[in-house]
Amino acid sequence: DLVRRLVVLGVLDAQRDAAGELWFPLSQLPAMARVQRLRAGFALNYAALGLVVDLLDRIAELESAARGRSRTPGGPKWTSTS
Repeated sequence: DLVRRLVVLGVLDAQRDAAGELWFPLSQLPAMARVQRLRAGFALNYAALGLVVDLLDRIAELESAARGRSRTPGGPKWTSTS
C-alpha cells in the first residue's frame, strides 16, 4: 500500500508490466530507503514526503553547483556585502 501511494504521489518511479504489476529500476532502492528514513525519523505523511524529497533533491543540486564554481582567492565571498 505504501509503495503504491508513493508511486501515485511521484515520490518513486515505477513502470507497470503487461499484468499491471509495478517494476522499479535499481535506482529507486536508495530513494525508497530515504523515504523510509524520513517517515521513521520525522513521522511525515505521504504528501509531505513528496515535498521533502523534492526539497532535498533541490538542495543537493544547489550544493553540487556551488561546489563546481571556481574558488579563487580573489573571487566573491559568501559574507560579502557588496
